[in-house]
Amino acid sequence: MEKTRKLINRLTNKLVLFALTILFLLLLITSTLFAAGAKLFLSPETGTQYVGSYLSVDVLVNTGGNPTNAYRAVVTYPAAKLEAVAVSTGGSVCSLWIPPTPRYSNDSGTATFECGATKAYKGTSGRIGRIDFLVKAAGKAAVSISAGEVKKADGIGTELLSSRGAASFDLQETPVGVPVISSSTHPNQNAWYREKSVELAWTATEEADGFSYSLNQKAGDTPDDISEGPAATKTYQNDDGIWYFHLKARQTSGWSFTGHFRIQIDNAPPEPFTIVVDPPTEKITRAPLLSFATTDKLSGIDHYEIAIDGAAPLTTASPYQFDRIKGGIHPITVQAIDRAGNSREAKATLDVIGVSSPTITSPTEGEKIPFLSPLTTRGTSSQPGTVELALDGRLIAEVNSGTGDFEHSYRKIILPGNRKLEATLITAEGIESEPATVTFQVDLSRVYLLGLVLPGYPVYAVALLIFAGLATLFILKIKRWRRLRKPKQI
Repeated sequence: MEKTRKLINRLTNKLVLFALTILFLLLLITSTLFAAGAKLFLSPETGTQYVGSYLSVDVLVNTGGNPTNAYRAVVTYPAAKLEAVAVSTGGSVCSLWIPPTPRYSNDSGTATFECGATKAYKGTSGRIGRIDFLVKAAGKAAVSISAGEVKKADGIGTELLSSRGAASFDLQETPVGVPVISSSTHPNQNAWYREKSVELAWTATEEADGFSYSLNQKAGDTPDDISEGPAATKTYQNDDGIWYFHLKARQTSGWSFTGHFRIQIDNAPPEPFTIVVDPPTEKITRAPLLSFATTDKLSGIDHYEIAIDGAAPLTTASPYQFDRIKGGIHPITVQAIDRAGNSREAKATLDVIGVSSPTITSPTEGEKIPFLSPLTTRGTSSQPGTVELALDGRLIAEVNSGTGDFEHSYRKIILPGNRKLEATLITAEGIESEPATVTFQVDLSRVYLLGLVLPGYPVYAVALLIFAGLATLFILKIKRWRRLRKPKQI
């Protein structure tokens, strides 16, 4: 009886273990299939558009029931037929964007979105972003997601993407009779403007006796069939955003197809930002690195400008690395400027620990050196680095002072008179000293020739006599040559 009970227990344990194994494998297989269910797709997937009109395409994600928090989509389009004019992120499931996305390139025919979400998204049609196209030419246009990623919000970023969508559009020539729209205040449909007052005008065929129009943020919208009258101008006061003016003309044959005009308004500055200084702003002992970045909700950041010590601003990019910097207090201003010309600035103050100026031991202050003599500069520096030598404000040499001492011979001709020599130390860490200055004189009363210092004026007199003699010989030779070439009289 005891043996039978033990046998039953062993069989029961084996069956339980087998059942748990099967259950684990089923869960693993189900999890794998479940994790492969995310899709990236486009909307709309089909449609008919006319040359000169605008087409908006959304990039969407279906997570397949999974919580997700990171996405990447590369959309490919035929740049000969479709011109991307904007990428936008309004209503996106993303809250964090990886610069420089979202972006587009009509050279390569791609638009890229790469972003993350602080709150995991799970759904069937979450918007990642939108691309607005201008239809340039007739034909078939295939738009597809050529590459992408959808990451599960599981702490390790499990890849979920199983399929990438595509769309196909029928692009047709603009029908006859569509009004031609223009704007005196916002003439370039691809540019951003700060001006909120929009003036529009249009021309149409002689048959047109009325127009119907509307202004909204739908790229391909069509106004109703109620005429607003024969006037060919309209002014709007708009909020910030991308707007589309839609217009059609009433003719004897009926309503024309709709023309569209794009208006981009951004009157808001970029988001606030700070300048991150490495090393921190106090007690800086090496040339600092400045990092800065911000975003702009509408038009996007166009460029950054940096002003140092109140000087005129220069166009720059982040990070900005100082090659060298002097000791002292340095106010820094960085401006972020968006594509509409709005700006936001951030400030920082750098407190740089200075280094001692080098000492020039030769030439000495007020020393006279012979004309044509090499200028031999000797000196010492408080620490290793590079010493820049400048003569009358012009850089003449960069000398390595690795041992703390430096020496250099300048062998070009220095004009007579008082001259100023400066020596500036730049340490290996990029800290620049104030210049050490010596004033010396190039003395015409002495001249350096062939390693000898001779009285100047006798040498100049001899040189003048030699020159005069050579000039006389040259003139005589010329006269003789002319006589020999002169034809003889018969």
